[in-house]
Amino acid sequence: MKLYFFFLLMFPSLIVVAQIQQNINKNTGTISNNIATIDSIRFNGSSTNMEVVLQNGTIESHSILDILNVNFVSMIQHSCGADSIHNPNFTYGSMTDQQGNVYKTIVIGTQEWMAENLKSTIYRNGNSIANATDTNQWIGSTTGAWVSYNNDSLFDCPYGILYNWYAVSDQRHLCPTGWHEPTDAEWTTLENYLGGDSIAGGKIKSTGLQYWQWPNTSATNSSGFSALPGGSRSYEGSFLSNTILGYWWTSSEFDNNLAWYRGLFNNNGIGYRLTGSKIYGFSVRCIRD
Repeated sequence: MKLYFFFLLMFPSLIVVAQIQQNINKNTGTISNNIATIDSIRFNGSSTNMEVVLQNGTIESHSILDILNVNFVSMIQHSCGADSIHNPNFTYGSMTDQQGNVYKTIVIGTQEWMAENLKSTIYRNGNSIANATDTNQWIGSTTGAWVSYNNDSLFDCPYGILYNWYAVSDQRHLCPTGWHEPTDAEWTTLENYLGGDSIAGGKIKSTGLQYWQWPNTSATNSSGFSALPGGSRSYEGSFLSNTILGYWWTSSEFDNNLAWYRGLFNNNGIGYRLTGSKIYGFSVRCIRD
């Protein structure tokens, strides 16, 4: 218990997205949700109590001992070192890409998906993927290219990096051996298993407001997929909407200029099936063979 208290005092950022796994129902206050997302925990001048600030803005007072007795299992960090985006009620597997990056994975129905966005800058065979930071280089690409959002590697953890479709369709493969770039049909299988695209979006979005912009509507992450809003890069080279939306490529071509992808937004729980220019920069998730 002393160790937990030390972490509360010294590393408050570790509990920004911690989730309470049991109800607290004391005279000093009530957290009514079975799983209540915490924004912060802070001192209120009392030697025995602390304030718990929830994501909805509610402020509650709880004894320090009650807080320390809560199961803070979700303090386990994201694989790249950021605060966890995952559902603490699931047991995750792991996958290592060809560059040595480690990712959590999750079984959903008959499929096993990465539970984090890809960030490899090399193909499966070790060849480098072009880092098209220059706008003209990006919009003129007809071969595989990647970029960090806003050309800033600080976004890579935890959002991953953005790829054009040519990288996704390259026969050298973005995904490591034993995994592959998901087809449009495989994304549809995921959505159907989760009840259809009208509700599947909320079931795959990571919860809370640390990485998703308010209101992150319908986000439950009940599938464990833990989708994050990595934003996009347009066919004109502009970076758009990190924290607001997430787009993920499929490997399926629509026509010579367009390919299928999936989209999630911060203001609803729909999983969108869309087509877009192959020059767009979107996130990628791999699926096990």
